[in-house]
Amino acid sequence: MTSSTGRQQSTTEQNEGGRQSQSQRHQDERALVELTVNELQRDLQRVEDQARIAQQDSHNARQSAQQARIAAQHAQNQARQAQSQAQQAQAQAQQAQNQLQQAHAQAQQAQNEAQQANQRAQQAQGQVQQAQTSVQQAHNEAQQANQRAQGAQERADQANQQAQQAEDQAQQAHNTAQQAQTDAGQIRMNARRLAGVSVAG
Repeated sequence: MTSSTGRQQSTTEQNEGGRQSQSQRHQDERALVELTVNELQRDLQRVEDQARIAQQDSHNARQSAQQARIAAQHAQNQARQAQSQAQQAQAQAQQAQNQLQQAHAQAQQAQNEAQQANQRAQQAQGQVQQAQTSVQQAHNEAQQANQRAQGAQERADQANQQAQQAEDQAQQAHNTAQQAQTDAGQIRMNARRLAGVSVAG
């Protein structure tokens, strides 16, 4: 009778120990899952922080690119205005040069017709030549100003293209940052779903 009671007590103790061991395994597994979920949540938080920083950087870069493009367009407009003014000055210088050439021809004709006024005609011719030289110099300066204006316009066009490229790159970085933030949110939802499944299990 005592031996049978002892065996029943030993079996009960073994069953109780088995249940405690199984409960301990469940607790260990749950703690491991919670630790993994916490690590995933910390990683996701870092990813979201980096995505927000990248998005802000891309936004700042896009604003800077837009400002650079506006400045380049303004410089381009100024270069075009300067070129127009230089072309106008060149046209005026050309007109004055044509008028002086006509005066020079008239002076030569007067010299041929009036031998007695030869000295006065030569003097007038010298003055016309001097004025023609001054006009030619002004014409050369206008051409140089036109060339400088064309060079400024080319540089402005290049700056405008570079600003447009920078704006496109900033927009691409902004899109990438938004995609990274969306991916991080999706991963967080998956991690929460995993945590819910683990807790339910």
